[in-house]
Amino acid sequence: MRSTIVATIIVAMAVVAGAVIMLFMLHRQQDSQMYKSTGNRSYEIAHQIDDGGIENVDPELLRPTTGIDVIQIVDNSGTVLFSAPRGDKAAISDIKPGWWNTQRVDGVEIPGRSGTYCGQVTGAQYEGIDYNVITAVSTQPYFSGLRGTAIILAIEFPVVILIAGAGIYFFVGRALKPVERITRQVSAITSSDLSRRVPVPSTDDELTTLAVTMNDMLDRLERSRVSQLQFVGDASHELRSPLTTLVGILDLADDTDSPIDVDTVRTILLPEAQRMRTMVADLLLLARADERGIPLTVDEVDLDDIVGAEVKRLRSLGLAKVVADVTPIRVIGDSDKLSRAIRNLTDNAAHHATSTITLQMTQNTDLSAATVRVIDDGPGVPEKLRDKIFDRFYRLDSDRGRHQAGSGLGLPIAAEIARAHGGTITVSDAPGGGACFTMTISTGFSEDADPGTIAERERPVLEAAVEP
Repeated sequence: MRSTIVATIIVAMAVVAGAVIMLFMLHRQQDSQMYKSTGNRSYEIAHQIDDGGIENVDPELLRPTTGIDVIQIVDNSGTVLFSAPRGDKAAISDIKPGWWNTQRVDGVEIPGRSGTYCGQVTGAQYEGIDYNVITAVSTQPYFSGLRGTAIILAIEFPVVILIAGAGIYFFVGRALKPVERITRQVSAITSSDLSRRVPVPSTDDELTTLAVTMNDMLDRLERSRVSQLQFVGDASHELRSPLTTLVGILDLADDTDSPIDVDTVRTILLPEAQRMRTMVADLLLLARADERGIPLTVDEVDLDDIVGAEVKRLRSLGLAKVVADVTPIRVIGDSDKLSRAIRNLTDNAAHHATSTITLQMTQNTDLSAATVRVIDDGPGVPEKLRDKIFDRFYRLDSDRGRHQAGSGLGLPIAAEIARAHGGTITVSDAPGGGACFTMTISTGFSEDADPGTIAERERPVLEAAVEP
């Protein structure tokens, strides 16, 4: 309705403006026509008077016709020498324009005649005597036609506006009907049911784009809600296990009124509590990453120091043979977060490796990106599961039977840290079998960087292969 009112007002203003312009142009055209017809006749009569006096004037020129109602010839003293059609003795105008000059007259009233007249006065001369040729036409027919046109427009104006308003209401309503359907559908969508979609009009216009965009938004919201519900369910499930262990032992101690021995605290309670604390910290980190991205404390970091420290840690654990190819690389990033990402990758490799873990470092030619590869000789990751292993709480079926298999948050956290550093983590098959996790991050430097800002690169490289 508001659109109809606004559009109708605009149409009404346009119609009024058009009517005013039309009446103005019609008035000007009629004025021009009146002065043109009287001016041509007065010129012709004056020309013939100049050539041979009044007697030389063609009688046909002295006869009023269409566009000429009154013709007078007046001498310089004001005496009317000729007047048609009634032989008036009084001059219509006392204007004396001079020989071969012309002057318009307007709003002239003639005794015994109704209305006003307009026309032209042209000067003539013969044998030293000045004459004024006056031709005039009544303005009443012209103004009557103009008033009639204005009255017709005034009558038609409300009808045109009503028809336009009805047409606008119909077509605007028809154009906005898809919006109404979209509005009803969106109103029916609730937070508990995001499976419904808005209808997409077949008009291939802005409304179609709006509907498609809203459906895309609903798709994202539904995926986000499903992911959130799954995340909450998985988190609850993972936290239930250590909580059940802790509460069970505490309930048993309370029921039997007996103290908990130190071995139970060290072997069961403390590891489960630490596991739960780590899981809660991981969940908080991922929640912050979802909201604002992982917060980073950025500084110049020697990535090879981080990888070298991780190599030493793995060797100290004695879980597998460690092969290291460490290249001096400096990056702009968060040392703690990068250490955590690499540790998560190496812990995953240690969990699956049969006998060997390999760490490799490379840097592209323009120094803008650094790559760390963590390779194990385990069973590898099936191609169809390579995207899923970065989902939170996702674990391969082979992992679920192992004790302390992990919470399924290590790889997602590593991926978030790599993303925060402008990079990615991908998984592929290792050359000799197993899985190859490749973390590529931005160094923050380029080929044009000032060498003085980059750390010394001449540092010893760790041995290529050392038995644990």
